[in-house]
Amino acid sequence: MSETAYEAIEGAIVRCELPPGTPLVDRQLSEALGVSRTPIRDAMQSLEAAGLAVRVRGRYSVAGFDVEDVRELYQVRRLVEPAGLEHLARDWDEEVVDELADFFASAAQPGPPGPYEEYLARDHAFHKRIVDLTGNSRLIRFYAINEKQINRIRHYLAPGYEGRMREVVNEHKDVCEAIGRKDLDAARDALIGHLHAGEATMIKFLAQQRERSQG
Repeated sequence: MSETAYEAIEGAIVRCELPPGTPLVDRQLSEALGVSRTPIRDAMQSLEAAGLAVRVRGRYSVAGFDVEDVRELYQVRRLVEPAGLEHLARDWDEEVVDELADFFASAAQPGPPGPYEEYLARDHAFHKRIVDLTGNSRLIRFYAINEKQINRIRHYLAPGYEGRMREVVNEHKDVCEAIGRKDLDAARDALIGHLHAGEATMIKFLAQQRERSQG
């Protein structure tokens, strides 16, 4: 029951159905999920440990994130994800090269009225697949700790993607094409450039959100 409650609340937080700052009231959540308060409280503790909830004076709410959180998260990504490409370049396994080169070939064009959720899921799967290539269980587990926050930021950023989706698509294509050519340097540069651009966009969007809330 606690695991089911955790997954339900975690999913709502990651999809930003429960945006940062939303109070997490055990009575309301237990009624909404049809469980007792005990598994809800257990789930709250796990969410706090995962960095998705915070507790102040005994009351839980959805954790927020600021510019420094974004910078740290993207720094981790720029350290970890290129390691997957470097591992791939050791022997350029043809099956994996073909898989990654064509990763976005069948993706529907995102953006209004395109399917954001579908593209975000594919984006998430692509970067996770690159990390998996390291074959390093510790790195993969470490990345998984950040994975929910990464996915939450993608969802949170989605409304601000309208002016950048073309660039996002092209950046992914550049990484995929470089992998298809077995050009490690180009693939790594394209990946890191994509992550820098994503970080800059997120920071800009957060600043705009703050200005609107203060206005």
